[in-house]
Amino acid sequence: MSKVMAIVAREIREAVPALLFFLVVFHMILITKNVILKDYHITTTGAAIATVGALIVSKAILVVEKLSIARLFSGRMLYHILWKTLLFNAVSLLFRFIEEFVPLLAKHNSLITAATHLIDEVPWPRFWVLQMWLCSSLFLYCLAAELVHMIGAVKVKEMLLGSKAGAS
Repeated sequence: MSKVMAIVAREIREAVPALLFFLVVFHMILITKNVILKDYHITTTGAAIATVGALIVSKAILVVEKLSIARLFSGRMLYHILWKTLLFNAVSLLFRFIEEFVPLLAKHNSLITAATHLIDEVPWPRFWVLQMWLCSSLFLYCLAAELVHMIGAVKVKEMLLGSKAGAS
């Protein structure tokens, strides 16, 4: 049982940076959505959705990080960051399409009917603006994660919090 707990604890430790980053990002996106929707007198209760989205993205990042394809361009840091951003963006785009498709599937009770209504019923300008936010946030996350990896977590803590952070 302690082996399982060790694995769970390691997974949680690995997910925390991405989770915290994307909790902030998804709640910023939620605020943006709410401001946009308020113009049309539409309300949303999205805090739970934003939190679940952050959990999904942080877990997706852990999964993608474990794949050998994530290390395809590991020679140069810029290419590696751009490649990982592209991979994470592809996964997030897939989840966003599913997020838009599921309500249509529930509404139309048919996979084919929901797919045909996808083009007409999804607010595409809003979809792509929010995806742009997410893509740029994924780039910033990848950049920060790679810099921390190269410099070292202890050194980054020391740089950000002062020399006592390295001692604790």
